[in-house]
Amino acid sequence: MTEQVVTIPLVLLAGVVTFASPCFLPVVPVFVGYVSGTAETFRGRGAAVTQASVFVAAFATVFIALYGLIGLIGHVIDDRQGLLRVIGGSVLIVLGLNFVGLLRLPFLDRTLRVDYTDDMSRPPSVKRSLLLGLAFGAGWTPCVGPMLGAVMTLAATGESAWAGLGLMVVFSLGLGLPFVAICAGASGLAGRLRWFMVHRREVETTTGVLLMVIGFLIIADLTGWLAGRLPTPV
Repeated sequence: MTEQVVTIPLVLLAGVVTFASPCFLPVVPVFVGYVSGTAETFRGRGAAVTQASVFVAAFATVFIALYGLIGLIGHVIDDRQGLLRVIGGSVLIVLGLNFVGLLRLPFLDRTLRVDYTDDMSRPPSVKRSLLLGLAFGAGWTPCVGPMLGAVMTLAATGESAWAGLGLMVVFSLGLGLPFVAICAGASGLAGRLRWFMVHRREVETTTGVLLMVIGFLIIADLTGWLAGRLPTPV
């Protein structure tokens, strides 16, 4: 539980930053059009929120399944936790260096695209939102890949498999809730999130430094020590 105090806010912020990234936020209107419908097929705010929630749940399922394939292995091998902690912390440090710009990892900028097309003249449906969410989760984007990799590493080195699962859910919420809010009619939200695009370099540098710090803390097994010195809500 102590490590969660450190990682949950960071992971939630990672999801929001990913949503507001320059290679995702500009295409949000396209996803909103598929999920909510066009002016001719729009069925109301409630239906749009429902479809958006299905979309978010679908890509969250893909992310959690990926964690299940990778993260649970580390929690099963209890006698190798020390080695896994060092490997996980090292991965976070490398990803942090990538965000800061001191190290470029080309494979993190590749996109495995799973294209999904549908007739936009038809009204939105649960099937469309579900398939679109699965395609998005499987395809990733250049911006989702590095951040998702960092979150998965944090999840895999967490206190337990359930704690890691919780982090994947938090990341999905950070990425998905702004999308649901926009589908619900919060049109001004996209404009506010553009702050992250304007200050992209500063956000990436800060994220990278935080990842490196947490990586060092994980290697040294000091995340619990740090959490114990953070102020707690009254």
